[in-house]
Amino acid sequence: MKSKTKFNVTPEVIKTMVNKHFPNEDICSIEELTEGMFNSAYTVRGTGIMKDGIVLKTGPASGTELLTYEQEILHTEVEVYKLLEDRPIKTPKILAWDYSHEEIPCDYFFMEYVKGVIWKSCAEMISPENRRQLMYELGKCNAAVHSVKGNWFGYIKENKRFQFSTWGAAFYSMMSDILADGEKRNCELPYDEIKDMVKKYEDCLNEIKTPYLVDFDMWAGNVFIDETSHSHITGIIDFERSFFGDPVADLTSAMMLFENVEQEFDFQKGYSEISGTPFLITDDDRIRMNLYRLYMSVILFVESYRYDEQYAAMVKNHVIKGIHQLLEQLKCGNKI
Repeated sequence: MKSKTKFNVTPEVIKTMVNKHFPNEDICSIEELTEGMFNSAYTVRGTGIMKDGIVLKTGPASGTELLTYEQEILHTEVEVYKLLEDRPIKTPKILAWDYSHEEIPCDYFFMEYVKGVIWKSCAEMISPENRRQLMYELGKCNAAVHSVKGNWFGYIKENKRFQFSTWGAAFYSMMSDILADGEKRNCELPYDEIKDMVKKYEDCLNEIKTPYLVDFDMWAGNVFIDETSHSHITGIIDFERSFFGDPVADLTSAMMLFENVEQEFDFQKGYSEISGTPFLITDDDRIRMNLYRLYMSVILFVESYRYDEQYAAMVKNHVIKGIHQLLEQLKCGNKI
């Protein structure tokens, strides 16, 4: 996917970056990974640590137009990989990272290569039986992410402007930031109605007393499964948009994996096995989940500026309908 946030790195510069962190190892091949929509990524194969391949991931270049929450977003991803190192979830190991901008005007890191294929690319080939196994494993992965507790609510950044003592305040700030980004780009959105809706449910949001790690991007493009049987998860990537908040937010962002987690009994089984508690969605959870769907929809609408006009128009036309539907449902207290 072409995006204004991607920075192209030449093979010559990649060789310099590799030699800096993995000296005395030879490079055999460099291949660009084009699936991503925000960062640039490359598979590098060679000798030593690169024998089975490693992945170079670069953030946007300094000065690139970004959304507020996307500042230093690559730092978040590196931090989350560290947080998940000892959890029962398959994530690639970070091999090196560099925020110096000495070789390129971007933050970057190297990580292990994840074997398998992305769920999105082979969804139609997955048998019902294998899908049940995959959903069971996905539930375990989600629960593993949610087992990490944070020290604040909000995005995982050093800047305390993103850190809050209550989930209601954190989520209102998150929504306000993306709406401000939308106003700067002249996006046609029901700004006041959206803010008022978040305020309306502040008490409901504040029922969440403990900040847990939330991926908020565990969709079919970030989940790898084995290439032959399509029956097991081999890895999960892209934690750059993670925050500390309400775990059920992850149950609303699983695009092309499932639509309604309450109907995914194998997922629930796997989740409960790791969490140690029965899987249960309450009426208040359903209200909050619609608020998180609203937040994701606003993000998708506002970030469309970075894509080509035809794709951006398609996204906005689809998303704005969902925004109005969610507002109407929340206005009625989820009773429609």
